[in-house]
Amino acid sequence: MEDHRTRRTWALTVLCAAQFVSMLDITVVNLALPSIRRDLGTGVAGLQWIVGAYVLAFACFLMSGGSLGDRLGRRRVFLWGLTVFTAGSLLCAAAPTLEVLVAGRACQGIGAALFVPATLAVLTHLYPQPGERARAIGVWSGVSALALPLGPVLGGVLVDSLGWASVFWINGPFGVATVVLARRVLPAIPALPRRVDVPGQLLAVGWLGCLAAALIEAERSGWSSPGILTLLGLAGVLLAAFLAVEHRSAQPMVPLSLFRDRRFAACNGILFAVAFGLLGSFLFLSLFVQQVQGYTPAQAGLRMLPLLLPAAVAAPVAGRLAARYDPALPMVCGLVSTGIGLLVLATVDATTPYAHWWPALVPVGAGVGLTMAPTNAALMSAVPPARAGIASATSVASQQVGNVLGVAVVGAVVATGFSASLTERADRLGLSPSAGREVVREAVDGGLGTGDPAEGTREGAWEEEVNASLTDGIHRGLAVSGGVYLAGAAAAAVLVPARRRPRTTPAAGREGGGPQEPDRGAVRR
Repeated sequence: MEDHRTRRTWALTVLCAAQFVSMLDITVVNLALPSIRRDLGTGVAGLQWIVGAYVLAFACFLMSGGSLGDRLGRRRVFLWGLTVFTAGSLLCAAAPTLEVLVAGRACQGIGAALFVPATLAVLTHLYPQPGERARAIGVWSGVSALALPLGPVLGGVLVDSLGWASVFWINGPFGVATVVLARRVLPAIPALPRRVDVPGQLLAVGWLGCLAAALIEAERSGWSSPGILTLLGLAGVLLAAFLAVEHRSAQPMVPLSLFRDRRFAACNGILFAVAFGLLGSFLFLSLFVQQVQGYTPAQAGLRMLPLLLPAAVAAPVAGRLAARYDPALPMVCGLVSTGIGLLVLATVDATTPYAHWWPALVPVGAGVGLTMAPTNAALMSAVPPARAGIASATSVASQQVGNVLGVAVVGAVVATGFSASLTERADRLGLSPSAGREVVREAVDGGLGTGDPAEGTREGAWEEEVNASLTDGIHRGLAVSGGVYLAGAAAAAVLVPARRRPRTTPAAGREGGGPQEPDRGAVRR
């Protein structure tokens, strides 16, 4: 018995480690971009694809990864995916050109899409009891919550000390060690005797790829550009075809009947909302701390600890709350906490000392930690074990699309607010309309920097105006993110009603039927 528990603990460690590195690679490369731009001689568009290639490939193949895990064996697909991810990391580290680096990033994304759905599916198999499973998912979610904000901090340290390639080299020994350990401790879960849904796979990759590509390119090309409109239209057509094919298929890749369960559908929507608000708001908070308040990347990373630490601490606590009561309670509390915290941060201006506004980071981080674990627990408990892989892939896909869309939409809100505020301030400085438009364009196109001051304007005064305008834009973005979280709280309260489990018969209170009640979990209202 003790040996079983030890082996299960090691298996959970492997799954959390893999999940951590997949989330870390979304943001760890950000602080390496200036060095990459200098060494490889690329422009802004190339840098966007260094970041976007990973997210794009990740989003495109997530559904396929979950489905293949169910059909070919989750342990096998996990090992394949981690091997591909490690190979892609080493290709990135040794890349002599931009094209090779982008190819390596895409390889990383494909590998992550294969092994990430398997992490939650294998975890569900390891912990069949709802209470244990909720606590384990709390640990898993805490690791996920830790990875995104830790990425820029770790990336800054590695780049400063060892160069940009080190953010990829580090995945080599980590990946090899994790694969070796996973072969020893992960259970061999029987595969489902089903054929692969090839049309569904291709259409899923097509519509997710077109959507992700459109969102990545929209910030540079503009939402109304013909290319972006074509990609969005094609994504809609392919999505409609995907739904039609899956509806008629005898063995679909994504059983649409899963979404008849109100809790399953609602949890996917809540995960989308969490991801939408989290990554965009964190990126622009980091920008505010560095660009407006003048801290270095390392100093800025340290000042994000009041957000980072509560998220890591709250996630396991939320898992215990979900196990003891119902996932809805910590979900609603967490969403409200983060939403209110973001709205408070939207009132911080360029001159507010850090000592006065850092407490607002605490409810933001704690709220994210409280939300993720119970939402994933509720989602996984709503499906039978045979569909755990695709259910996990669906939840991760919701988050990845939320990440991409959140950065795009919140980024557009910030840029629009920045431009409008700066134009108004240029008018107040007495600049002519043509001169005002020019300095605003230079400031915005310069990557939200200061641009060149207009003739007759003190450089220091102009920089203050730019920073104040950037703060106005970030305020708008944070307000949008906060509103999305509060809307998610309302949805969780209505669509995921709290129902306390009887203490005397815990097995009778399983949400979604658990592993021993697969049939009842598929059609709950």
